[in-house]
Amino acid sequence: MKKLLAAGLLLAASWTVLPTVYGRSYAKRVKKQGPDRREIALTFDDGPNPVYTPLLLDLLKQYNVKATFFVIGEKAKLYPELIRRMEKEGHEVGIHNNRHISSWLLSPAALERELVQAASHITAITGNRAELYRPPWGHFNPFTLQKAQPFQTVMWTAIPGDWKKKMTPEKLAQKLRLARSNGAVITLHDSGHTFGAYEKAPAVMVEALRLFLMDQESAAFSFVTVSTLYRSKS
Repeated sequence: MKKLLAAGLLLAASWTVLPTVYGRSYAKRVKKQGPDRREIALTFDDGPNPVYTPLLLDLLKQYNVKATFFVIGEKAKLYPELIRRMEKEGHEVGIHNNRHISSWLLSPAALERELVQAASHITAITGNRAELYRPPWGHFNPFTLQKAQPFQTVMWTAIPGDWKKKMTPEKLAQKLRLARSNGAVITLHDSGHTFGAYEKAPAVMVEALRLFLMDQESAAFSFVTVSTLYRSKS
C-alpha cells in the first residue's frame, strides 16, 4: 500500500510540481529577469475586466506607462474594445489560456486547444498574432513548453499577491517598491473573478499602482512592454 501511495505521489509530482519548478527556474526558453537596465515590465493577468481594466488603462496613460496584458481568450472575445484599446495605447497583448484553467488539469491536446483558441481570439480582434504566453498560476505540465513553442513564455521576478482580500493599497505599494529593480517583471491582476481571488482586489491594485508610480524613485525607471524589456542590447 505504501509503495502504491509513493508511486502515485511521484506520478502526480511528475505532472505538476516538477515541470513547474523546471519551467519557472531552469527552462532557458522561459523569460524572467530582463537585462540590467533601468527598465521594468509591468504585466497584468486574468483580464480584461469591464470595470477595472479601463481604470487601469487610464492610470497607465496618465503616467505614460507601457505594459503587457496576458488576457483570457474568452474574456477578450467578450470585451474586444478593451483589447483594441490596449494595442492602440501602445501596450502588448499576450495570452493566458482561453479559460483560466491550470495546465495541471489539461491533457496535451486540451492545452493545445486552449492556446489556439485564445490566440485566434486575439488575431480576430486586432489582426495581429499573439507572441507571448503565460500559463495560469504559472503552472507547467510536462507538455507546456512543447505546446507553447509558437509563443514566448514569460514568467516574473515578483508577484506581490494583489489578489488577496486583506491587501491594502499602502501594503501593496510597498511590495511594489521592494520589487522595483533593473529588468524586473512584476505580475499584477486586473480581474478578481478567478479562483482564490478577491472580487474587488483590482480596485486596491489600481490605487496601489498609483502610489507606486507617484513615487520619486519609480520615476527613475522606464516602464516598458515585455518585448521592449527583452530586446537585445544596442
